Amino acid sequence: MAPRIKVPADFGREHINSEVHGNLILKLKDGEQIRANSMIMSLNSPVIDNLISDLSQSTLEMDDFSAEVVNCFVDCMYTGEIEKLQKDIFEDVNKMAHAFKVSWLSKKCLKFYQTDILNFERNTYDEIVFACEIASRAHTHLKQTKYVKNFIKTAASWKIGKSIFMQRYMADFSHLSKRQLNMAIAIAENDHRILATCLVSHLSITLLTPKEFDENSLYLLENIDLKRFSREFPSNFLEFSRFLTEISEISSFKSIQPILEKLVGVNENEDGKIASNLSYSQTSLCTNSCDSEAEELSDDESNSCAIQTDCDTSKDWTKISRCDCDVSDAEKTIIEVKDELKDQTVVEMVTTKNDAGSIILFSYQVLFNRKTISTKLFIKCVDAKQSRWSYVLKGCTEFAFGKRYFDNMPNSNVKMWKFTKTSTDIMITCNDVNVLEFNFKADSNKEFQDSSKKWSRRPIAIGIASQFSEHTFVKVT
Repeated sequence: MAPRIKVPADFGREHINSEVHGNLILKLKDGEQIRANSMIMSLNSPVIDNLISDLSQSTLEMDDFSAEVVNCFVDCMYTGEIEKLQKDIFEDVNKMAHAFKVSWLSKKCLKFYQTDILNFERNTYDEIVFACEIASRAHTHLKQTKYVKNFIKTAASWKIGKSIFMQRYMADFSHLSKRQLNMAIAIAENDHRILATCLVSHLSITLLTPKEFDENSLYLLENIDLKRFSREFPSNFLEFSRFLTEISEISSFKSIQPILEKLVGVNENEDGKIASNLSYSQTSLCTNSCDSEAEELSDDESNSCAIQTDCDTSKDWTKISRCDCDVSDAEKTIIEVKDELKDQTVVEMVTTKNDAGSIILFSYQVLFNRKTISTKLFIKCVDAKQSRWSYVLKGCTEFAFGKRYFDNMPNSNVKMWKFTKTSTDIMITCNDVNVLEFNFKADSNKEFQDSSKKWSRRPIAIGIASQFSEHTFVKVT
């Protein structure tokens, strides 16, 4: 018996489509076909060998793949190399190698993934997510676990960082497949703070609509190792636990209370380390507070908060993230006021944490004496434990915090705000509680009676800036 030829081997690509040796027909889409040698194909693939030798097939249907992919696959069989393999057809060629059990080609595909696809030329989000999706599909559909492992190893080299990548990857949270959720869990590895942050971000948006606790949120919650989370990041876990406790009290989320009791109930361990359960005290996790005496609001402080607007996580809502830009930069990214709103302008906002010492700025841009000027409202959490908030209306009140406070401020972390501005007043509610009714004429300091007239003008746009470390969402209606 002649010795079996070892593959991969170079049989010469010039013999592809040979009229003499091409005794195996590969049928492609649109009536195209490739002629290949049955022995060469059988030597490389035990699946093709079985179809030819045992089932006596001389024609194979390949219409699940494009002509370019099949041509590349056959070229690999004939040359033993992957010279024609490109990024845009890589995934399908790898599928063919897996389906036809061409083991050497599967190994070369993995090598190509490591050296070419994971070699991010510009290190952009698009490059990273392209490699991420390939790894995820290879793991889920082909059971090729090494792709995910190799992808995760590259995380340290990402310029955008793992947390920022995850926030973008999971932005359209409710539409993620289980495959993508599993990939997100794998990327996060043991840092459960990343998954918790993404979940809180998604649920904060869900609070704005009458939706039930969705399937993806439950799936992610079930796959967070809560005991390990509480052990390694106790303060983050307590804050996460409190957030879940608070949203479980909202009418559309009441159905999740028994689920949360089962998932979040983490008892104090034997070492006496900090742990939590759903009966955790309503005391805020923020322990910083500001002196009750008035704090003078300097120009530097008023310019220290700014916004970074990410891609919309909901149709009408804009997510605001903290950054250290100047307010003048923040106001370059503004929300325009709809033309049809003539009598009043309404801004809705959601904050998910009482962030002591941090400021949120609303810059109402109005036309005054033929010029566009800004009238500014500052609000500040001065005492997180007591949920005490102070406000400043520039041009109407003292330019200092600690002089004027909101009334009856709800003591919950999750706050749903509504700012209604008319030509005479600004009215603010928080969790449906009236916390401020300010009349520009009657309630302004006497020395500001003239400048308060600017507030009576209808805004043409609104800029919003935030120093808050947690999630803030706004929309103008």
